[in-house]
Amino acid sequence: MRTAAALAGAALMLSSCVATQKDVLDLSQQSDEVKTQIEELKKTVGSLQANQADLSVSIKQLREELTAYTETVKASQGDMTKLSTKLDELGSQLSGKVAALGQSIMKVQTEGLQEQKAALAEAKRETATDVFYGAEKRLQARDHAQAAKGFEAYLRDFPKGDLVDVASYDLGLAYFGLRQWEKAGRQFAIVLEKYPKSGQTPGARLHYALSLINLKKGGDEARAYLESVQQDFPKSAEAKEAAAALKRLSKHAK
Repeated sequence: MRTAAALAGAALMLSSCVATQKDVLDLSQQSDEVKTQIEELKKTVGSLQANQADLSVSIKQLREELTAYTETVKASQGDMTKLSTKLDELGSQLSGKVAALGQSIMKVQTEGLQEQKAALAEAKRETATDVFYGAEKRLQARDHAQAAKGFEAYLRDFPKGDLVDVASYDLGLAYFGLRQWEKAGRQFAIVLEKYPKSGQTPGARLHYALSLINLKKGGDEARAYLESVQQDFPKSAEAKEAAAALKRLSKHAK
């Protein structure tokens, strides 16, 4: 019995020793694994630290570049502001020069237009003079038909000509020479109405009266005009013709 108990105790102790050695081996193995994991973790941390250092360098470089870029942008903005101001000044100067140039061009154009108008007016005066004296020569040559056309053209084309009163009177003489009494009388009446202070008044009164006599009407009116020529222009050649016409009227009246 004692022997059996002793064997059992020995067996129990041996079993406990075996279990302890196994646990020690397991712990040793786990310790090695932990060490391995720690080494790997150290490597990972070292790698992270290296990456963090690189990242810090990159961030620093980026900040420096950003600062430089910011300064560049500020400088560019300053240059743009200066450029904008310069452009505004140039625009103002250009606008002033364009306005001045426009005024100069307008002045030149106005002066040129005035010169052209003056030249045209002068040319018209020369042409009007040519037309008038051409018709006057026809009248003196007793070419009454052509003279009438010339004076009609002058009055039509140059209604404000310098010789319009004379042309109106001479047109009446041309009609009178053509024995167109009614047209002649109407033309002399126009002279008396439009140009009462003209030097053609004595002749216009005389020939108006003679036109009425040739039309065989307005005897009293004709006599009144003839007498007015004698009274108002007693020393004129028309006064002598008026006196002769009055004598003829008196003879016909008897």
